[in-house]
Amino acid sequence: MTDDARKTNEAAAAEGAAPARLCEQVLAEFIADPSRNNLGPGCSEPAWESFLLGFAAGDDPLWQEMKTAVGPLHWTPAEAFAPDRDTSAASIGATNTKQPATPWAAMPADGTPAAPSELTVISWAVVQTEATKASNRAETRAPSEYWARARVFGQQANRDLHHSVLQALRDEGYEAIAPAQLPAWGEVGQATDGWHSSWSERHVAYISGLGTFGLSGGLITSKGQAVRFGSVVVRAVITATPRSYSGPFAHCLELSGETCAECADRCPTGSISVQGRDKAACLRQLDFAEGYVREHYGFEGYGCGLCQTAVPCESCIPEGLRP
Repeated sequence: MTDDARKTNEAAAAEGAAPARLCEQVLAEFIADPSRNNLGPGCSEPAWESFLLGFAAGDDPLWQEMKTAVGPLHWTPAEAFAPDRDTSAASIGATNTKQPATPWAAMPADGTPAAPSELTVISWAVVQTEATKASNRAETRAPSEYWARARVFGQQANRDLHHSVLQALRDEGYEAIAPAQLPAWGEVGQATDGWHSSWSERHVAYISGLGTFGLSGGLITSKGQAVRFGSVVVRAVITATPRSYSGPFAHCLELSGETCAECADRCPTGSISVQGRDKAACLRQLDFAEGYVREHYGFEGYGCGLCQTAVPCESCIPEGLRP
C-alpha cells in the first residue's frame, strides 16, 4: 500500500469513528436516564440495563441474501434509505399495528438516493434487566408484569432511543433513517408466502456482528437472547463490526449439535421444535397474553419471553460456543 493510500484509509477510518462514538454516547446517556429508560407509569424500574452496538456496511453481500432468508420484500439498506423506497409490503396487506410508524423516522424531503457503499447500518441491542429476567423465569404460562412492561413501555423507550440517535446524527449533518419505524414498513403473514417483514431487526443485528440465531428464532448475543433490537441507516462509512461466528446458528447449543431445546420446553403452546417454528401458535400465545396482562396487571400490553428466560442462552452465549 502506498503512503497516499494509507493516509486515505486512515482519514476515512477517522471520519467514520465520529458517528460511531456519537451513537455510543447517545445510547449510554439514554440508558442512564431514568426519565427515559423506565418500565412505565407506576414502576420506577429501568427497562434496560445495558446495550450492545454493531455496524454493518451498506454493501455487505448478506443484505441481498435477506431476500431469501427473510423474504423478497426485505429491504437492503439502500432500498430503505431511498426516498422512493419500495412500499409493496404495505400494498399487499402487511400490518404495522403493534409499532405505529412515526414521521421522524424518514429522511428530510430533499434526501437523495445513496450508493450502498456510502451507507452504514447501526444496530443495537438493549438488554433486559436482571429483575425483569428473574421475574419471567418464574412464569410458565404468561409473562411476568415486568416482562410485559418491558415489551410495551420498554419498547416505547427503544422507539424514543431511535429518535435520539437520529436526531444526534442529523444535528451533526448526517442523513439517517430508522427503517423499522417508517410508514412503509410492514409484516406479511401467511396469506402471502410466509411470515416476514420489510426490515427484520434480528437479521440486521446478525449482519452487524451482534449474534446468531437460536432454535426459538431469537438472536443469541454476548448478553444472551433476553434483549431487544433497534437500528438506523446513516449516510456515512463506519468500520463494520467483525462477525466472530461462522454461521447463523453458531451460538445455539441445539443447532450446533449439542442437546438442549430448553426453549422448546418453556413454550406453553409448542411453537418451538427442532422441525421448525410454528409462528401461528406463537401468535396465539401473544393473544392470550394480551388478555392476561389486561386482567392481571391492569394495563394494555402483551408479550411472552418464556423461551428467552430460564434457558442456557438467556444472558450469555452458552459455554463451549463462545468465541
